[in-house]
Amino acid sequence: MKDFLPYLVLLLLLAGFLAVAARARRRQGERVAEQAKQIAVGSEVMTTSGLYGTVVGRNDDETVLLAIAPGVEVRWALAALRDVASLPPRYQPAGPDGEGERPTGS
Repeated sequence: MKDFLPYLVLLLLLAGFLAVAARARRRQGERVAEQAKQIAVGSEVMTTSGLYGTVVGRNDDETVLLAIAPGVEVRWALAALRDVASLPPRYQPAGPDGEGERPTGS
């Protein structure tokens, strides 16, 4: 029995680590799903790569059409978008009167 005790402790630690990791992934998935529900036609969004646009269409296949310039629409996965209003102030685009901050390179 003493020979198996270190293996048992290691197995319990590994099981605990996996349970914590699974719970963190589940919470992250729920958070992303909640954010995706808030993105609707007319929402200003930023993609995960930093492209700003306005949602002009939402498809059933979890994609949206973004207007990024007059007459230019691109298709993006909904999971790659963040609602601009939910971003920290430093990522908020400047308004027409120059208020707000522009994204800066780090």
